[in-house]
Amino acid sequence: MKLRRERRRGRDVIVVHDLPTHVNVLDLAKTLKDRCATGGTVKGREVELQGDHREAVEAYFHAQGFKTKRSGG
Repeated sequence: MKLRRERRRGRDVIVVHDLPTHVNVLDLAKTLKDRCATGGTVKGREVELQGDHREAVEAYFHAQGFKTKRSGG
């Protein structure tokens, strides 16, 4: 899984992409939004979270046994 930070309208957005096919994207998005206490959406097989929550998202994935890679500034 990869985490990409983007700037949209002057705000940070974290995009989680390259998800394994067995992961339910809708359930993952709900879990991450609840865990980070932020808004977000699902676009295709990507989860977008409002704000820079890379630390919390990485911690969640590592606790679940997944490896992550950061991209973007």
